[in-house]
Amino acid sequence: MAIFHLDFKIVKRSEGRSSVAKAAYHARCRITDERTGDTYDYSHRNDLYGHFILAPVNAPQYIVKDSTALWNEVERVERQSNGQTSRYFDVAIPAALNNDDKKKLVLEYCQKNFVDKGMIADIAFHDLDSDNPHAHVMLTLKTIGPEGFGKKERSWNDRKMSIYWRESWASMANSYLAAAGSSERIDHRSLQAQHDEALEKAAVALDNEEKALWLAKAAETNRPAMKRIHSAKWRSKAAQEQRAAEQAVRDAAKQEAVEVYKTFSELDLEIVVDVRSFTVAVLAEPEQIVLPKTRSGSSASEPQRPVLVAPAPHTRMRGVKSYRDKSKVSKVVAGKKPSVSISDSGTNTILKTSPSQNQNRASRSAPERVKRKQAIPRKDNIFKRFTALLVDFIRGKFLWAKTGKTKVDIISKEHDKRIAENYAFDEVLGHPVPRAEYEKRSKFNQDDYKPTPDEINRFPSRPKNGLPERDHGMDLTQPMPFHSIADKSPHPKFTPKNTKR
Repeated sequence: MAIFHLDFKIVKRSEGRSSVAKAAYHARCRITDERTGDTYDYSHRNDLYGHFILAPVNAPQYIVKDSTALWNEVERVERQSNGQTSRYFDVAIPAALNNDDKKKLVLEYCQKNFVDKGMIADIAFHDLDSDNPHAHVMLTLKTIGPEGFGKKERSWNDRKMSIYWRESWASMANSYLAAAGSSERIDHRSLQAQHDEALEKAAVALDNEEKALWLAKAAETNRPAMKRIHSAKWRSKAAQEQRAAEQAVRDAAKQEAVEVYKTFSELDLEIVVDVRSFTVAVLAEPEQIVLPKTRSGSSASEPQRPVLVAPAPHTRMRGVKSYRDKSKVSKVVAGKKPSVSISDSGTNTILKTSPSQNQNRASRSAPERVKRKQAIPRKDNIFKRFTALLVDFIRGKFLWAKTGKTKVDIISKEHDKRIAENYAFDEVLGHPVPRAEYEKRSKFNQDDYKPTPDEINRFPSRPKNGLPERDHGMDLTQPMPFHSIADKSPHPKFTPKNTKR
């Protein structure tokens, strides 16, 4: 049995996990984590069937010599306490392949999808001789070079990459199964997606063989998916019973698919099929139409023309719903199929109807067209003059007039001309300014500009605020000295005791 299982996960320190512990479990060996000092020993397990490390050509040899050196270096270069250290996945290998092909398939898949992109892949094979052969693969998250690990490659975390990797595994595994002569195939999509696609393909199939194949595929995928069983519970009685029940359902679906293929491949093309319920409406035997030998009023030498006679109304049965859309009725009627048999006269059969019949048929199908009368406007009244004035007004005002000619607005034209003469657009200010001011600024900004005397004096210096002149003619009294004023002060004077005066 070939099943598809491929699930990608990340080793995160925030969850208390270590890449060293994961590598020790996969390789079934004893490794000590140099960062934490913990030792992980799984050497007592005996289900290891091979261990390989694939690395790019520019990876240093001291890093990829074994799992101990590789994942201790990965843990050392990761500085964040809650960082991500590696990506890992376990993949189910088809049991129909031999052990050499199983290893070759996984190694080729890892080399093509991961190592060629710059990752280091640590691969361990388990239980190749059992009914659950699988491989564990660990991948680095950082780029590798001759100097060691670099920065993390964020593009590898894209969800589209995981979808591409799953599809690539299904394609490569199917090619190996075909080379081994096995009819088993795997698909990376869900059973529901495969079932819907098979129904759509069967609806548009062109022949019985293709339709039967797609209907068989739809019958095979119309079942629940198998549940994953953990490796620790794989040998338990409950797990074995669960897997046996799931396998019985799968075998029954496959047997139903075989029966559906045999049934639909032998049916006639002219059938109506409902692929949702797999019901078939078989057409009845064709009805032969007898053609008259001679027509009344025609000579014997004139070649015979067949006349198509429709079956009686009571022979037609109700239409069967189409498998494309349940709300629509198929064009193929589940009644009797008429056929025309013509004697071997050596001439081609031409079915024609008389022109009168065609004319009568067209007259019955199409409604009669009533010729509308054209309204003739009145000419000799005031309405005519008002209409003419209104038309002239519309032609002169609007651009979509019938004549296509626009009337020039003289006032607007003169206004635009005056604006163009008196204003200029200043690129620095971003708006139009008077032309005189614009020319004055342009002249001032030239390199050879020399100011005129009038422009030099346009900024007068600040006037000096001097003391106002005193009018000596009004006050002829001489000012008194300061010391005499101090002596006549009415305030008492305070002199220190020891001061001599």
